[in-house]
Amino acid sequence: MKKRYRRKRYKSRRRSLSASNWGPFIKLLLFVFGGLAAAALLTLGTMIVLETVFHVDTPLPPDGIVAKVTKLFTKGDDILVTTPTPYYTPEPTPTPHPMSSFNPEGSEKEIVLPAELQYYWFGDPSFHEGKMLFSAGKIVGDNVRMCGLLEYDEASGSVAELPVKPKNAHFIYPVRNDEWLVYLDGNTKGGGDIRALRVGHYSDEPILIKTVYVGQPELRLDGHYLSWVERTGTNRDKLFVCDLETQETAVLAMFSSSSYGTSSPYMSGGTLVWASDGTEQYEDGRMASIIKHIDLESSGIKDFTVDTYVHDPEFNGEYFVWIDANYAPDSALYFAKAGEGDRLDSQMIAEGVVDYYIDKDYVAYSVEEVIYVYYFATGESFRVTPERELAQLLGASEGRVMWMDVTTRERDVLKYAAIPGN
Repeated sequence: MKKRYRRKRYKSRRRSLSASNWGPFIKLLLFVFGGLAAAALLTLGTMIVLETVFHVDTPLPPDGIVAKVTKLFTKGDDILVTTPTPYYTPEPTPTPHPMSSFNPEGSEKEIVLPAELQYYWFGDPSFHEGKMLFSAGKIVGDNVRMCGLLEYDEASGSVAELPVKPKNAHFIYPVRNDEWLVYLDGNTKGGGDIRALRVGHYSDEPILIKTVYVGQPELRLDGHYLSWVERTGTNRDKLFVCDLETQETAVLAMFSSSSYGTSSPYMSGGTLVWASDGTEQYEDGRMASIIKHIDLESSGIKDFTVDTYVHDPEFNGEYFVWIDANYAPDSALYFAKAGEGDRLDSQMIAEGVVDYYIDKDYVAYSVEEVIYVYYFATGESFRVTPERELAQLLGASEGRVMWMDVTTRERDVLKYAAIPGN
C-alpha cells in the first residue's frame, strides 16, 4: 500500500500590527476610545446606583453626582459621595488710613527766620498756595508789637517780610487770597481800623474798610467778600459783610443782649455761616440753636436746627463743626453733615476742646495742649504733635496744621505739619 502524503499547506505570513506604519496611531485611538467607554460605563453605573438608592425618577446629570460628604445607608451597604474642598474668596485686606503711618516727630517743621529779621513773637498763620502768611512781633518801647507781616515759602524754606507797616500798633488777624490782603490795624487798648490792600500792590495806600471802636474782631475773607462781628453798642453786636470791590458794607444780622453776638462767623467757598437763636424749646427749657447759611451770590438764607448750643460754627462745604460753649473748660466739639433737611444730626468729637479749625477732610482741634485731627469720612482721630511736646493750635488750611510749640516759654516756636487727606 502506498503511503499517502498530505501536502503541507503554507499560509501567507500575516504582517504584525506593530510593524505597520499605522500601528502606533491605531493603538492610540483604541486606547482613547477604550478610556472614554470605561468612563461612560462608570458614570452610567454610578447614576444607576444613585437612582436605586435615592429612588430618583429622573436620571441625575453628571454634576448632580457631587454632593456633600455623607454616609448613606441602604440595606447595610455604605455609599460615600465626596465633595471637592470648597473655594472661599479671600476678603481684601483693608487699606490702612494714611495717618496710620504719620510720624509726628518726622513730619513737623519749624519756621526759622533769617538773622536780619529781628522778630521773636508770631501769630495768626494761614497758608495760601504754598505760602504761609503770619504776623511777627518785637519790643517797641516797653511793649511787644506785632508790627511785621512775614511770608514763608514752603518750597524754598525762605522767610521774607512784606513791605507793609501798620498805621496804628499791631497787625491782627491778617489773611490773604489771590487778590486781597486784609488785616485789623489794631490799637494797643482795643479797637482799630480794618484795612485792605490788593495783593502785590503793597506800596499803595491801604483801603480803610471800617473803624472798630470796641474789641478786635476776627476777620473772614472769601473771594472779594469780608465778614466780621462787631460790638456796636452796650448790648448790641452786628454781623457785617463788605464787598471789597465796591467797598460797600451791609449789616446781615443784629444781636441784642445775646451770647450769639460773641460768636464769630465763618466764610468759605462762597458761603457764610453764623450761629443764632432758634425758635424751638426743648423739654429742659433750652432754646434750640440754629446755624444760618447764606450763599453770598444768591443771598438765599437757610436755617439748620441743632440740638446743642452753637458757638463759632465753621463749614467746609459738606460738614459743619462747632463747640457747645463759649470756650469754657468743658467745651465739647461737635460736627454734622449738611443734608437736604433743616435739622443737623450732631455727633460729638471730643470734650475739653480749647480751639479748632476746619479743613477739607478733617477738623484740627486741641485738648490739654495736644493737637489732633478728626477725619469726617472715617470717624477717626489721630495725634499730630509729638509726645512730650506742648502745643497751642493756631490754624489749619490747605492740608496743613499750624501751632506754637509752648513746651518752653522762652521764645515763640512756630511749627506746622502737612496732613494727608482721606
